[in-house]
Amino acid sequence: MEQKAVTLQPERAHSQIAQYMSRPDATLPATLAVRARSTPDRPAFRFLPDGTGDRIESWTYQDLKRHSDAVAARLRAGGHSGDRVVLAGRPGLWFVAGLMGILQAGATAVPACPPTSRRARTRLRSILADCAPGAILADSRHERRFAAMAAGGDILPPLIPLDAEPPAKPVAAHAWTAPDDPVRPTDTALIQYSSGSTGDPKGVELTHANLMSNCHAISRLIGAQDDRVGLSWLPPYHDMGLIGTIMLALHGGWPLVMMTPEHFVQQPARWLQAISDHRVTITVAPNFAFQLCADTVEEEDLAGVDLSSLRHVFCGSEPVVLDTLNAFRERFGPRGYREKTLIPCYGLAEATLLVTAKAPGTAVRVEWADPQELSRGRVVGGAGDAVPIVGCGSPGEDDELLVVDPDSGRVLADGEIGEIWVRGPGVAAGYHRKPGPTGRVFGARPADRAGPGRYLRTGDLGCLRDGELFVTGRMSGLLVVAGRNLYPQDIERTVDRAHPSVHRSVAFAVPGSPEEHIIVVAEVRDSRRTRAELDALRGSLLASVAADHGVRPADVHLVRVGTIPLTTSGKIRRTAAREAFLEHTLGRALVPCDLSGEPGCEH
Repeated sequence: MEQKAVTLQPERAHSQIAQYMSRPDATLPATLAVRARSTPDRPAFRFLPDGTGDRIESWTYQDLKRHSDAVAARLRAGGHSGDRVVLAGRPGLWFVAGLMGILQAGATAVPACPPTSRRARTRLRSILADCAPGAILADSRHERRFAAMAAGGDILPPLIPLDAEPPAKPVAAHAWTAPDDPVRPTDTALIQYSSGSTGDPKGVELTHANLMSNCHAISRLIGAQDDRVGLSWLPPYHDMGLIGTIMLALHGGWPLVMMTPEHFVQQPARWLQAISDHRVTITVAPNFAFQLCADTVEEEDLAGVDLSSLRHVFCGSEPVVLDTLNAFRERFGPRGYREKTLIPCYGLAEATLLVTAKAPGTAVRVEWADPQELSRGRVVGGAGDAVPIVGCGSPGEDDELLVVDPDSGRVLADGEIGEIWVRGPGVAAGYHRKPGPTGRVFGARPADRAGPGRYLRTGDLGCLRDGELFVTGRMSGLLVVAGRNLYPQDIERTVDRAHPSVHRSVAFAVPGSPEEHIIVVAEVRDSRRTRAELDALRGSLLASVAADHGVRPADVHLVRVGTIPLTTSGKIRRTAAREAFLEHTLGRALVPCDLSGEPGCEH
């Protein structure tokens, strides 16, 4: 006889959920099972298919459990329990069902972008080659794209439909017992590939315990709120969009509103409108998203927008820029945005996600660094031309963070810049099938401290000031000119601010004699320009870099908007840009209009 879903009284439901969540062997699949039994009708996820409120798809915990059960059943029927399963679904409710179904089946989820473009296909091929999955779980709308890949010579594992409707069988609510969970906390739940991976991808192996520990850490930071509502437009195959929104919402038991990255980029005002419409209290985005909103959202797009419901606004995934924070506050303060809700944070996939974050409700901390001292590896206060560095808060209670000289392994004092090392329950065991890099990155020991623990070498540079982390850049992107350390993001910030026609820029070093040369690539908003205008713009950018940093780039390469390669989360891919520049495949430089006023071509 079919059982009907019965919603428990709130106090009893809360007690059952809290009882399970306090267990050391708790996992996300079992958390979903407990929520579906205890609060089956509670809203879990909403999706805006067109990025607006015109149409809303909504699932309760019962709906999500029913759909994820069906996915798990299809995987088990195909013999894929224990396999690695690539999840190449479109952002939305089905993606969440696919994720939870993979985990329920005892398989390992490998999130990946569907093959919707040449770059996405290249990235997918590299992931498939590296992880050798037993199956691909994908939307039916992408079947033809996979068929085209197979017809072109790609050897693909079985393709399993993600969006097949399950039987209409409700989840019964009953007296609480320990959920039937086929997975253990030590099992590998996820292989997360870094957003810039292409030819030599590194997949971070994350256990169920890693995921739960990071969700616990973020939940402790933001506290419990019965009326919490989240919103995310981030790619769900990126760690911040996957772990920091989807998994965190399921862990915390609050509804998450989702939209696609494309809908945000097309019209950034949709993010702000959705915050207002759904009375969102928590959201997250990289720095570029705040700048994009400040620069492009028109006043007529803000009619009726009210951002006063926001309590926690995380900003991470790339350096947090003070000018951006100021521009966003000035632009949207009149719409109810309060800067005290902002939480600059730092994290990386190798540590599951979050490493440090500003305490909610406190002021954003900024250190003004003397540029000469900064180039020598120290953050010392300066005036006049001082460089602002935004603090990213402190590590959680279960994590330890050091700043270490990357060459000697010596732990550095406050204010000294070195490599950021991390130890804690969120740190992964290593990279999938890469013992060499795993040993180098995850097995670090300080030279001047004894102890059994090993640390994660993040590859990021920064310093500590009174326990707060200030990130200054990436080791791999550091530019060394005349014995000085220059950070590419500082040069890019100068170029982006030097002229209103610059949309985005990237700076990197190329081989030269006797030392490396700095190259700047700048995207120009209006490419219909005369030679004199282009020469004047190039000269202005060169002069600005020379004035701010004391070096003159060897070249400023002016290109059309959309040329600079970006990651799935919108970050600049400096290594890819440098390689493409050296291989003459980055993008053709702009040439001026001819004298008749007709637009020029690119060469």
